[in-house]
Amino acid sequence: MSFSSKVKQELAAIPKEDCDKRAYVRDAYIHTGTMAHPKKSYHLEFAITPIVKPRLVNIFAEFNLCPKEHSRNNGDILYFKEAEQIATVLNIMGAHIALMEFENCRIEREVNNAINRVANAAAANEDKKITASARHVKDILDIQRIAGLSSLEKGLADVAKLRLDDRFATLEDIGKKLSPSISKSGVNHRLKKIAQIAESYRGNK
Repeated sequence: MSFSSKVKQELAAIPKEDCDKRAYVRDAYIHTGTMAHPKKSYHLEFAITPIVKPRLVNIFAEFNLCPKEHSRNNGDILYFKEAEQIATVLNIMGAHIALMEFENCRIEREVNNAINRVANAAAANEDKKITASARHVKDILDIQRIAGLSSLEKGLADVAKLRLDDRFATLEDIGKKLSPSISKSGVNHRLKKIAQIAESYRGNK
């Protein structure tokens, strides 16, 4: 039975057999469905009549699917925007080749997104390091200008000089260059003390 004839039968019951339910969804998609290319976005929808809507919703519910709804041009729209649900709908319809292509695009998108997240995180960390280094250098130069680095105790002065010598060195690298060497947290602790001293000098001035 075609989808259009089912629409005309307003009192027709929802298909009872699993294969009939799958056929109903498939016919609904053939006549009213559209799907965005998964490389661009995840979106699959059915533009249906009020008669068909509750039947299709009930069938989807039996497959643990819950489509979202909205109205467009005096018609009802049932749509899915989650990849897992779209894959399930394709499987229900028996669109196995389309499902394989969808999953391939989905994997490609997820890999690209993961790569972008890592790249963005690395860039953000680099920005934080540059910002922190600039703050350290400003504190050290203020101390040098106001009281001279000789006003610092030796441990702090050593860290200050190493920071000025290499403004992009990591805290770990600075710690290794000290004699005796200290940990990254040790360098960070000294830089915090330098910041406090610089702030006190700026306040007094």
